[in-house]
Amino acid sequence: MTSNYRPPAPNPDIQLPHPLLGPFIREFSPMKGYKHRGAQVASVLFYKNGGHSIVTVRGAHHVDKPLVGKPTSVCLIARGRHQVSFRVELPSYQDQAEFVAEADVNWEVQDFYLAAEKRVVDVARMLRPELLARLRGISRQYGLDRAQAADEAIQTELANGRWNDFGAGLGLVTQVYVRIDLGAAAQKYFGALVDVSHTSEVTMARDKAEQKRTQANIEHARQLISAGESEQYAFLMAQDPSRAVGVLQQIQQLAKEQRTGALDYLGRLIDAGVVQRHQVEDQVQRLIDFGRSVAGGVLGESGLPEPPTSLPLPPPAPEAPEPHDGPAEPADAGVEDGARVIPADVPPMPAAPPPPPGVRDDTR
Repeated sequence: MTSNYRPPAPNPDIQLPHPLLGPFIREFSPMKGYKHRGAQVASVLFYKNGGHSIVTVRGAHHVDKPLVGKPTSVCLIARGRHQVSFRVELPSYQDQAEFVAEADVNWEVQDFYLAAEKRVVDVARMLRPELLARLRGISRQYGLDRAQAADEAIQTELANGRWNDFGAGLGLVTQVYVRIDLGAAAQKYFGALVDVSHTSEVTMARDKAEQKRTQANIEHARQLISAGESEQYAFLMAQDPSRAVGVLQQIQQLAKEQRTGALDYLGRLIDAGVVQRHQVEDQVQRLIDFGRSVAGGVLGESGLPEPPTSLPLPPPAPEAPEPHDGPAEPADAGVEDGARVIPADVPPMPAAPPPPPGVRDDTR
């Protein structure tokens, strides 16, 4: 015998979503008079004049309900006690790392009108910022090595009664449970120790390698310094052959500056009367005259400019002293050199430069 029994269709007005994130279920506008159904939800009815009614299976509570008129909007708010769980990260001492904690919040609607007005669709998302703000001040007092002490301090804070108003601004009454993952904290702490040890060892090994490399290069550096400029330039060219043109130009420029400095120095000695013109060979004198003609108006009446060697300009030749029968001249008055007297404050002549192109060197 076939049975004609059919189970009643579920009433969509009393079906709660799963998982339930928040008390606000949905909102709709009734086409005619509204009749509340179901014990799992409360209906919040809103009217044009600003009044409202809260209806449950236990009865109705009206605030400024008009005598005539239907509700313009109905919000369904979940009843009963529910729970949400989420993970939070709390900073440790001096923000060196973070504690990983699990938070469980048991919540229940205390003010259905406020829950509808605030549209509390996700309790975890709306309570998370306030929960973090309250717990950060506690967790920052402890490092990762004191994770258990931080957890105990949080449990004491949650049990002292100062969290009774947590969630009241959303129309909820709550109970909060927070527990720090001590295993994760210990793992982070010992991992940080290992990282510090590894970094220290790597740094020490790098420093030792650098010291050995420097020590091995010292002897080569000494040989290069004692070999002179030519060997140093050759070393630079061997290191990077593409720099050969630049190195050669630098050598030529340096030689040119040395020749010019020597000629300028000799010219100042002639102008100062320390060296007589008839004592200078013809080739050298021609080089001096050529340098003056090339310089043009750059040379003033006082003589040539300061050379690159920055040698001071020698003073003018001293006048011949009057004959007298007194004691001999002091030792630092000057040194006789044949027919000329060189003042003591005249610097020694620089090393002879290589002859310029086109001039024969008869001394070789």
